[in-house]
Amino acid sequence: MSIIIYAIVPILLIIISAFSFFLLLLCLIFIIDSVVKGHDLPTSRRATKALFRIISERKNAKNFYDLGCGHGALACRVKKKFPNLCVYAVDNNPVRLFFAKIRAFAFRQNVKFLQEDIFSTNLSNADIVYAYLWYGIMPSLEKKLQTELKQGAIVITNTSNFPIWKPIQKIVTCPRIFKMPDFETLFVYQKE
Repeated sequence: MSIIIYAIVPILLIIISAFSFFLLLLCLIFIIDSVVKGHDLPTSRRATKALFRIISERKNAKNFYDLGCGHGALACRVKKKFPNLCVYAVDNNPVRLFFAKIRAFAFRQNVKFLQEDIFSTNLSNADIVYAYLWYGIMPSLEKKLQTELKQGAIVITNTSNFPIWKPIQKIVTCPRIFKMPDFETLFVYQKE
């Protein structure tokens, strides 16, 4: 009996060490990706609650797109809150999508991940599009969405707004304590 224990203990130590090394490696990859590729912009809990209210008003919505989903936190929250909604999470960064897929698997959320540039993603079937992206790409995104979205589809942007398209609603989710006047403000647009 003791011979078996002496044989199993080293094997268990090797397995635990390998697993610990793997977790450490994943954390290192996560940190390096954030430093080199820039951070993704996480949506706050307040903004998420406001987004949920907007989505719940759209009774016939079937397809939700999270453009630039990063590590997939928002996409998983949306899928959990609205299980009948088909949630697409789009990002061109394979490392971030890897972590997003792990998150979705861990929380048992059936999110469809698309590793592609948001400008090559077909959004013609989108009912709701969410984007929390840098100001610099908003003019190009505005043109794409105006051309590609079906009538009645809505677009929700966080903090960054479109230069020409006028929002139908503006929801301030963060008190004005920051120097950025539109920080964590949701801009809601509707395709006419």
